[in-house]
Amino acid sequence: MAETIGIITNVKVASFLVGGPGEFDVGAITVKETSTGISWFFYLWLTHVDDPAVQRVLNAQRLALAREAAFRKLTVHAFNDGAGGTLFELTVDIP
Repeated sequence: MAETIGIITNVKVASFLVGGPGEFDVGAITVKETSTGISWFFYLWLTHVDDPAVQRVLNAQRLALAREAAFRKLTVHAFNDGAGGTLFELTVDIP
């Protein structure tokens, strides 16, 4: 599992195919790595319209954590599988 340590520089939330049977929502962040200065794009979630409501609650909580970390310019640890862009875990260093 790959770990990226840095600061969130961008938060994105979007909906696609709204009103259709394949409707889905995406939440994403861009993390600027502390050691190299390289920016990495990660998906916080990709949720389909028929997913359980609890999944949407979890997505809202992830978004709130990411927005707060970005606003306060806190260091984050983004864990992913290295091949895909979806995060397994996002942790924030709170001073």
